[in-house]
Amino acid sequence: MPTFDLKIYVRIVAAIFTVSSITAFAFVLVRLLKPELFYEKQLIGSDLVIHYFMSGLMLVTSVIGFLNSSMVLNRSGTNSSRSITTWLLLDSLFETSRVVYIFICEVALNSTGVIHRYELAVSALQYLLDSFFYCQMILRH
Repeated sequence: MPTFDLKIYVRIVAAIFTVSSITAFAFVLVRLLKPELFYEKQLIGSDLVIHYFMSGLMLVTSVIGFLNSSMVLNRSGTNSSRSITTWLLLDSLFETSRVVYIFICEVALNSTGVIHRYELAVSALQYLLDSFFYCQMILRH
């Protein structure tokens, strides 16, 4: 992998994180608007509460992840170590909540709908890609 200046690499990673946030937001929005695409059985009682709580959590963290990475993209060339650390901590919040969200939907709510498999595949690929670039940024700079 070519070696980039830290300012350029931060922007590349921020762009990748922004795409991950948009994708997560889109999937959770579809999950809220059309739950029958994700669940084969009707959600009732505590399952419905868990569904709305986890979806709300994912909506909030994906918006935070998007705004956070967008701010890093739009920032002028000065990226202090403190701002990069804050950005990465907030992005870690997004990534952690995404993993918990997928786990809860898969295990607790038995999500087996048509789109769920696509959501799992896309989330896993994006998580691995995000983690790779995150680690490369830390190791190389």
